[in-house]
Amino acid sequence: MSVKVFGPKAHCSIDYGFVTALVLAPSLFKLKDKARALCYIFGGAAGLLTALTDQPFVIKRVVPFRVHGRIDTPFVPALLVLPWVTGALKQRNARLFFFSFFAAVLTNYLLTDYDASEQC
Repeated sequence: MSVKVFGPKAHCSIDYGFVTALVLAPSLFKLKDKARALCYIFGGAAGLLTALTDQPFVIKRVVPFRVHGRIDTPFVPALLVLPWVTGALKQRNARLFFFSFFAAVLTNYLLTDYDASEQC
């Protein structure tokens, strides 16, 4: 049995928090080179997707929430795969950040009902 407690409003609010974490992580964790670049790339992609998703806190409603979920499906494992493939995980602080961040994003993903709709 799966418990899906987050709808579009909660999920996307958390996503905006994740974007903020990605943008601040390079300074807070003293990330270098590849890890820093990946944070900004992931942050930009997640910020753009969230800002264009059909949900309450939006710039423009372009992406249906269900499609947002389909895009999240490969995005979540990419948070570990790309840092590993690029060598960004060689830095201890990068491992700490990306493993912790992955756990938080995976939790948000697993607790979200991507079929939910909320009136804005």
